[in-house]
Amino acid sequence: MKFKTDRATLHQAASKLLSIVPPKSTLPILSNILFELDKMKLSLKVTDLDVSMTSTIDVETQKGGAIAVPAKVFYEIVRELPDFELEISTFENRMEIKCGSGIYKMSGFPPDDFPKLPDVHIGRQVKMDGKILARMIKKVLFAVSRDETRPALNGILWHTTEEGLNMVATDGHRLAKIIRADFKISGSGKDIIVPPKVLDNLVKLMGDDPGEIGIIINEGSIIFILEGAILTSRLLEGPYPNYEQVIPKENSKKVFIDKEILQAAVRRVAILSNSLTHQVKFSLKSDELELLATNFDFGGEAKENLKIIYGADEMEIGYNANYILDILKQADGNEIVFELNTSTTAAIIKSTQKEEGESYFFLVMPLRLLD
Repeated sequence: MKFKTDRATLHQAASKLLSIVPPKSTLPILSNILFELDKMKLSLKVTDLDVSMTSTIDVETQKGGAIAVPAKVFYEIVRELPDFELEISTFENRMEIKCGSGIYKMSGFPPDDFPKLPDVHIGRQVKMDGKILARMIKKVLFAVSRDETRPALNGILWHTTEEGLNMVATDGHRLAKIIRADFKISGSGKDIIVPPKVLDNLVKLMGDDPGEIGIIINEGSIIFILEGAILTSRLLEGPYPNYEQVIPKENSKKVFIDKEILQAAVRRVAILSNSLTHQVKFSLKSDELELLATNFDFGGEAKENLKIIYGADEMEIGYNANYILDILKQADGNEIVFELNTSTTAAIIKSTQKEEGESYFFLVMPLRLLD
């Protein structure tokens, strides 16, 4: 294999791949990038056996071929090189990089040692607006469970109904759901559970102006096709728990409050909250909210009073401050509304700002108030 390319292009392609490469693995080959050079296209491939990625760039090819080399070492070399043309060649499972007066050599592995990545049949892709897809993912990604004893909750549920595409994530303490009326990716009623790692990487790859994204759903896997990159991931096995049964239907007590004011106040008060529960007590009175946090370990106490719009019964509710802040970060607009029933039942949190063709909400469970 032998080719020439500019350092910046190769550096950019390699940097996209690093988050997929496992930091530790019982299979040493997984810490490598597979280089495949065919005609004027160089493909760089990585996998952790669950998520795979291929990045493709145009190069000046002198001789085709393939080799797998250590990903981290290769990336660090290319990152530190000056912005000159690179000449890269291989001979008997060794790679040589020439840049200016510098020559860098490293041992690699035969391409046959690298796991075979899934085939991609581009003709089967469904095109989606990347900006809207990224927005939907961000709205729910934070609520994915990290509890490996409930593997179905370790991903985001994609559920297509007559309403459109539903995305749902929950960890049992909070839940996020978004529906997009103009998106459908499969037959009505078909559920898939997508791992967060591939979606997190997809959002980063798309950037601010992603254009259209191609999606292919196979039995047990999902493929995302971007300009110059392909992401593949296995799907998680279901079924996804029946989340609908935890969504309250009788939350008639509504609290309207400025999002940024609440966000800042919760952040401040939470500094003196319990280091394990991060509990902040919400005391509701007529048009007034008192936030209270205590930390008995060092006798700390914080209290703030905020103006709200609320006309129902007085109530005291405990929430994990981090869960509230995560939700507020994803809520649009300047004003949010808490929909409540009792101090021991789940709250629904929504933004008062609406976007056409879209609806979303967040659910958070209360904590038992400390005495």
